[in-house]
Amino acid sequence: MPDPISGLRQRVSALGRVDLFNLNIFNPNFFRQTPFRLTLVFLSVYVFVALLVFGYIYLATSTESRAWGNSAIDARMKVFQEIQTTEGQAGVVSKVLTDDAVEWVFAKGAFDGSGQVLAQNNRARMEGRDLPDYVIAAGMKMLKAGRKEMSVNFFSRSPNDEKCCRYQGRIVQLGDDFLVYVAMDMSFADHNFQQEVKAAVGGGILVIILGLFAGTLINQEVSRSVQRVTGVLERVQEGDLKARIPVRDTGDEFDALGIRINQTLARMEKTMGNLKYAGDAIAHDLRSPLSRLRSKLEVSLIDVDKDPSQAREALAKALDETDQLLRTFQTVFAISRLQAAGGAPDQVIFDATALADDMAELYELVAADKGLEFEFEIERDVKALGNRDFLAQALANLLDNAVKYTPEGGITLRLRRTSQREVEFSITDTGPGVPEKDRGRIAERFVRLENSRTLPGVGLGLSMVEAVAVAHKGRLDISEGPGVYKNQGPGLRTALVLPAV
Repeated sequence: MPDPISGLRQRVSALGRVDLFNLNIFNPNFFRQTPFRLTLVFLSVYVFVALLVFGYIYLATSTESRAWGNSAIDARMKVFQEIQTTEGQAGVVSKVLTDDAVEWVFAKGAFDGSGQVLAQNNRARMEGRDLPDYVIAAGMKMLKAGRKEMSVNFFSRSPNDEKCCRYQGRIVQLGDDFLVYVAMDMSFADHNFQQEVKAAVGGGILVIILGLFAGTLINQEVSRSVQRVTGVLERVQEGDLKARIPVRDTGDEFDALGIRINQTLARMEKTMGNLKYAGDAIAHDLRSPLSRLRSKLEVSLIDVDKDPSQAREALAKALDETDQLLRTFQTVFAISRLQAAGGAPDQVIFDATALADDMAELYELVAADKGLEFEFEIERDVKALGNRDFLAQALANLLDNAVKYTPEGGITLRLRRTSQREVEFSITDTGPGVPEKDRGRIAERFVRLENSRTLPGVGLGLSMVEAVAVAHKGRLDISEGPGVYKNQGPGLRTALVLPAV
């Protein structure tokens, strides 16, 4: 299992080696590459969500600011109303003129029904004519409409600052011909909000720039990983079956993809090698039968010219040789079909005990014809999942080999469930066996050991068995037999193991 810390260090090191001056962003395909487009999508979503959040904050802030301003104005207007009740108009005017020490953010004033200004605090006087003119005009409209109070929001250009100030206020009629206004300077709240907007915009721009930069780096890293894959595939397409994708042991998706592709390439290389080897082996192993067939046909042709009665025997021998060639090709075709399908067809649960009984009954007679003892140990009520015909052919191949390569002694067929509940068919013989160094390759196609060259066959029996085992998600085990028997041995044990049902 790859070390995640080591993988992280390699990833950081790889990013540190990125050439910032060679990001290739001027390549037209750069902006169409998936990582960069995903970065743009992410940034677009981020900007959209940020705008929604900012809009909500703006609405909440402005509503809260307006409510707070109204509350402050109401409190001061209530004071004027109480003074009007207790002290009259003169008391209100006096209050307007003496509130500046603690009420600097408020512009206050009083005027009569004709628009004559009766009193203003210093803040109202400093704002020039815009503030009283607007307020008085609004008050006149209010009186004409028969209303007792009116909210006002206006902008007044201050002599000291033309950008100042926005006011939120209220006009209230306290007497028959007496009006008072209180307006609160909201420019400090606007200034704070503007600062927040600038900070949000600046932060958003910074995030977008960093996001684009990060997207570019990620795009370069992903493109580099993809180029490693496509480069190897191009080499394979050109015929280099040994090309492999470098695995960085980072544990990421590209490593997983590289490992799977490398496994596929290794299997492809092995398959192509097997095809090449099979072709060479077929040419080698079929050369002798074909040469013998041709020689026999030539001799038979001469013999038939001399004695026409030899024609039938010559044709029979030629048919035997031809049948052997056909069986070879049929076996190769069956193995290829199993490997191409990736699994045995028409698999069902069947009685493995009955299959073992049938094979024991058949090969007990075959072994007896050769003078061999045949024993069997078959467990009862064993079920297996698979294609019975393919498995029967595989067992027949194993038993044929056992009979063929056992000069004397005996053969034992066993069926049992293993400790893992697997179903195991095993055949043990007392023949010469197979050296341990050769056991790994005797199941390869057309492989025949030196001591078997004189016996009939082309080296496809165990290949067929292994193909059947793999097609059933099982395996073929090859091991040493029971030991030395009459100066020969140690024998051989082959086992076809199927998964538990």
